[in-house]
Amino acid sequence: MKKQLIISLISAVALGMSIYSCSAKSSSSSEDEKPVEHTSPKNITFAWQESYKSQLDSFRSSADFSKDSRFDLRDLNKDGTPELIISPNSAPNTACQLFTFSDGNIRSLEENGGYGCFEYYPASESISNEHSGQGFVIGEFRRLVDGELKTELSYYNNAESAASGALITYEINKEEVSIKEYEEALELFKSNPSLILGRKYTFGDSAVENAVYCSESWGAVLFDGEKELYRNKLDELMGQYDEYAGFELVDLDNDEVPELIVSEGLSPEASCRIFMIKNGELSEIDGKYGANGKIGFDAEKIVFFSVDSPEGNQCWNLIDQPLDNYEKSESIIEVGRKYLLTSYNVSTVLQ
Repeated sequence: MKKQLIISLISAVALGMSIYSCSAKSSSSSEDEKPVEHTSPKNITFAWQESYKSQLDSFRSSADFSKDSRFDLRDLNKDGTPELIISPNSAPNTACQLFTFSDGNIRSLEENGGYGCFEYYPASESISNEHSGQGFVIGEFRRLVDGELKTELSYYNNAESAASGALITYEINKEEVSIKEYEEALELFKSNPSLILGRKYTFGDSAVENAVYCSESWGAVLFDGEKELYRNKLDELMGQYDEYAGFELVDLDNDEVPELIVSEGLSPEASCRIFMIKNGELSEIDGKYGANGKIGFDAEKIVFFSVDSPEGNQCWNLIDQPLDNYEKSESIIEVGRKYLLTSYNVSTVLQ
């Protein structure tokens, strides 16, 4: 494994009035202003956290759990509370287990997807539930409404059976349609950019802790001035990339303050750019990292690394620790693409 170490990449410039400083000071005091400390993400609590943690612990002790198991937390209906998605494994016929939280209770939803994941279309809040068989495809687009998954559109075609001489049929909502009508109906959903959900986190202790107790708290951890710096940078970058660009807040150096990761897109050559705030100033870490618009992050070892990079496996850290003997822990997180890079997501995440 080719390994690299980032050392002293960021030089912070001290400001006369830091955003970390207290807002008021007595004119008669000669003491320097003391910086205001960030709130720990673990001190910011949500009602769903312990229920989801218990559900993850229960699955981890079940017969369905394996080293290939993963999970995810995503807000599927934009109500401010994430759903819990558990992926038992990545086999073709494996669906995700979905859970939602409302009125103080966790609720199990219907299973969804295949290969332990599914597509989510944020613009329409729709999830794809598609399955392929011998010469046919059957699927549906669903939305989470009032605590239930409701089908918005169902479809079927057996076009792959043409070689066997079968009569080809296209159906929308169980009614036969022309191929043109079929494609137009699906295009209403598929024309919007999507995210692949289900397999973001492994089940290691540090990954579970990061997901449940940190991942949804960063907006409350950052100061207003810091959020503005990140918002301005994302607004600047929005016009530089296509609609599949993404971003995410992740603490890459274990100081309980998140760095900003920007994903350039989905192509193999798309990398991630990393920004951080020190002493009230925004800086970009030199270089670009990863491939396919994502990087892996080892939440236990505090190391980030390339995933499926054409340049081979590489790893880095921001804590000045040697990586010569680095071995991945069981707490791996796929980062960079939690949110699509849109004005709505930027304002919502950094409000």
